[in-house]
Amino acid sequence: MEAILTFIGLLVVISFFFRFIGAIFIMLFRYPILLLFVILGIYFLFRNFRFRFYTYKTRENPYRNYGNQSQSNYGSQNYYDLRQKYDYYRSLFNLPENFTKDELKKRFRELTKKYHPDKCPDNKEKCEEQFKKINEAYEFLLKYAK
Repeated sequence: MEAILTFIGLLVVISFFFRFIGAIFIMLFRYPILLLFVILGIYFLFRNFRFRFYTYKTRENPYRNYGNQSQSNYGSQNYYDLRQKYDYYRSLFNLPENFTKDELKKRFRELTKKYHPDKCPDNKEKCEEQFKKINEAYEFLLKYAK
């Protein structure tokens, strides 16, 4: 019985919605000046709005340095930047598209052993920089591991 009453209530709400929309359309077509104002209003509202399609730009370097950004900026970045960062870090670790936490942890340990500043005495500065980059990539990718 509750399901039937819920269904009837849903139909009533939908009918009110369509009556409201229908009344708006009748008003717009009965008084063409209102239609003109609506079209102009939509134009002025969206004229400075730019649609951004999240596709890869071929002219930019996808392997640019992300070391200067802090973790607090993750929420303010858009999808394009996060995806580019994700792909860069994944290529740094040489991981597949769908990777697990175990694969990430295993690859992280291999790279930290290879680039640890104490294990690399000949070029210590480069190893330190790479080690920081690996740590940052691990923290970032840990959120996306399955």
